[in-house]
Order: sequence, then structure tokens, then C-alpha cells
Amino acid sequence: MQRLLIAGALVALMIVPLAQGQAQEAEFTPAQLKQIRKMFEEWSKQQKMDKPAGAGTPPGDIPAGTPPAPPSQDQDMPAMGDTTKAQPRYGVDFSGGSGLQGGRTIYAKPFVRAPKTIIGGYIDFSLTRCQGGARDCRATLEFDQERFVPFFYSQVTDRLSVAAELEIEHGGPQSNQSDGDIKMEFATIDYRFSDWFNLRGGIILVPIGRFNLVHDSPLNDLPLRPMVSRSILPSTFAESGLGFFGTVYPTQLSKIDYEFYVTNGFDGRNGQLRESNGTRGSRGSLSRDRNENKAIVSRISISPLLGVEVAGSVHHGQWNDESAIYNGEEHNLTLMAVDGNLQRGRFEIQGEAAWANIEGSGEYDTVAGTVSVQNADDSMRRQISQSAGEQYIVPESMFGYYVQLNYHFMPDVLTRTFPSYFGQDSTFTGIVRWGEADTNTDSDLNPNDEERLTLGVNYRPIEDSVIKFAYTFNQIGQTIRNPGRSANGFQFNLSTYF
Repeated sequence: MQRLLIAGALVALMIVPLAQGQAQEAEFTPAQLKQIRKMFEEWSKQQKMDKPAGAGTPPGDIPAGTPPAPPSQDQDMPAMGDTTKAQPRYGVDFSGGSGLQGGRTIYAKPFVRAPKTIIGGYIDFSLTRCQGGARDCRATLEFDQERFVPFFYSQVTDRLSVAAELEIEHGGPQSNQSDGDIKMEFATIDYRFSDWFNLRGGIILVPIGRFNLVHDSPLNDLPLRPMVSRSILPSTFAESGLGFFGTVYPTQLSKIDYEFYVTNGFDGRNGQLRESNGTRGSRGSLSRDRNENKAIVSRISISPLLGVEVAGSVHHGQWNDESAIYNGEEHNLTLMAVDGNLQRGRFEIQGEAAWANIEGSGEYDTVAGTVSVQNADDSMRRQISQSAGEQYIVPESMFGYYVQLNYHFMPDVLTRTFPSYFGQDSTFTGIVRWGEADTNTDSDLNPNDEERLTLGVNYRPIEDSVIKFAYTFNQIGQTIRNPGRSANGFQFNLSTYF
């Protein structure tokens, strides 16, 4: 078969020049020249193997019209699928998708010839059990491939860059289980003007609070995320939008970071914003603005000296449409947050507090239609067909916070005795975190109030990889008329960047 293909190619090379005249080298691209030369060399080699020793290849065996060997500079040109060569030229080395190249069309992409993309990410595996079940902690003992998150970064030019994360949760969609998910965590195009002024557009990681910006599991010391970042601030929280960000340096030891964006905003219609869900179920569409009324979000953080940071952030926009169920009125949802971080030696303290103020609060009845809801264990979001007549409460305000103390240590006896396991970059961390989340601060009868005390310890063989163990004391729905219930349990987690 190989001989037949080579023979056919050679026949074509002989026929084409006879019909159209001698082919000029300029009529072939460098990649075509290299491919033709390679085919001829394989044919010539096969001919030599088939002839007796000492019998050379007669000059007449070289077909007329065969182009000469590619010029020496072509050694720098990439072959098909080669990702190690130089920058292509628009309109010369590639056509931007306007031209076809036969079977090689699949390689007619600029990044194939001029690689700029870095691929990495993180993986997050967990084992949890909390008696009766709590937020992010299963009622039964279960393994969970919680997240696999590839990260892509490309420096397109010295000013233009692209960054994106693709999150695969719980192993991805399982057709027979319906318990996984694949979604874009964020995907942005940045254009840099200067340190203090840069343009960003795309699916933006919303800068409301601190935790949403540093939510990667390998960065965090405990297996579970703070409750305030799950119900009051709906981490992970991303919206499609456009805006600016930058950093200024008032002194040599201080800096100020800011971000400001206009985004699609929340969609809390038909029970997606309610007391039992917090704001989490009302995250909006990444492709459409459901109420045609944009939201604004901004964050300013100040670091007066190394190891100290305080910040404030706000998100404001309409959560409903102007349908009859809301009397044709627009209602806004405003999120506000303050956060801080302090590091001194082995100690680190961090915290975050968030408020949600909601216009148009009250009792509503659902209408029939498709809505987005969270699973009972808060593991993923899914679309359901909702029937009419279900009553739900939109609260006027919500509040939550957490405070966390970390202590980093590494016993010298371990580094001396087991240096291959406990190196210079290894560390242990002891953690204590206290947090609360109240999705209706005006009601003493809210069964969704949560309080959580977490005690944990982790080991990092290197900074980017961590083994975590924690025990949580959960109190859920403690009200004046309801003593609530305890849902205590443990969590184990492995996570690393790659």
C-alpha cells in the first residue's frame, strides 16, 4: 500500500508539469516542499533496496518536475502538528481559517506553529461524612472526585493574554447518574496598557470578597469552603462582563489593587433567589442577560506593608424581571463584603464578612417553568421543571462571616530523620475556623441558619500540594422555636496543582 501511494504521488508530479509546465518552487508552501521531498526520499530509498548492490539510481528514474530540496531556512519551519517552531506570519504561513489545505487543514491554526499556551490545573479528591448531612459534607461515607480543573494560559502578544479554567466536577456528567458537571470557571481576554490600567473581557471571576478569588483547593488549608462563600457569596462565582483592573504602588512597601466590571448579573426569578438557597441558586447566565439590566461589581484591596491586606467589595444589580408577579417593578440585589489577611511568622489570620440586601422581599408563588436549582447536598446546579403554586420567601437581608487562624510548623526531627519525605519546602498547618451563615436575618424561624466550627491539620510536601484532614461541628437551623440539629463529621482531602 505504501508503494502504491508513493507511485501515485510521483505519477501526479510527472503529469502536472506536462500539462501546466515546469512547477516553480514558489508555487509550493515550505510544508508542501518538505512533504514532497520526504515522499521522494522514501521512494528512492525503496528503489535502492530493491536493486543489487552497486547499482545506482539512474538519473532518468527521478521524475520530471520533482521540486528541489527545500531551502536551508525551511529547517525552521514546522511540520504538521509541530509545536516547537517560530511565529507564523498572517497571510503568509497561515490564512486565519479562510483557506483549505486538504488533509492538513486541521493543522492550519496559528498555535500549532507558534506555541504560546501553558496548560496546567489542579485536582481535588475528597472523602466526607457528616451525620445527617451538612453543606458540602455527605450524610454517608463516600469518595468523590470532586474537581478536575484544567487551566490554560496564553501570552498572545506582549500586551494581549488569555486565561481560562474548565471545571469538571464529580467526574463530569454521567449519563446514568446525572451527578457531574462540566463548565467554564472563567475565560478572559486581557489587554495590558500599564500596571495601573488593564482591559478585561469574558467570563470573569467576580471579585466579591477574598475567597472567590483564591478558591482553588490547593491554595486552601481546609477541605470545605466557608459557608458565607457558599450561600451569601455564591462561590465559585463567575459572570460574563467587561471592565478594568490594575495595581498602583503608593510607596515601596505598599500597593493598592482594584477591579471594576459591568456584568450580566443575577437571575433570581421564580424561586431561584429564596431563603432556603441563599444567593447561590440565582447566579445568572453566562450567555444572556435575563433581565436586560447590567450589574456592576468592584473591589479595592490595600496592602500597607508585606503580609497585611484589607479589602472591600460590592456587587449591585437587578435580580428579577418586570413581569406581573413582581407588579412590573425592578428589584435590586446588593452584595457587600469586607475581608482581610494578616501574616506574622508562623501565624496567619484571615476572615471575611458579607451582607446581601434585597429589594422586593416577601412571599411569592412559583409559576410553571424551567429553573436552575442546587442539589440537596449543594454539590451541583441543575435545571428542573418546576410546577406552579409552590410558596417561597425572598428575604430582605442575609449575613455571613468566617474567621480562620492558621499555624504553620515543621518538626526538625522529621526533616533530619526522614529527609526524603519531609524536605525544606514541606510544612504542617494547624487550623481553627469559625463561621456562620444566615440567609434571612429578619426571621428567627429560619431553618437554614448554619454555624460551623472546624478543626483541621494538613501536610504540604511542597507548597502546591496538600493532604488535609478536618473535623467539623455543624449546627443547622437553630431558632427560637427550633433547637435545630447537629451534623458533625470529618473530611479528608487530597489536592495538588499540576
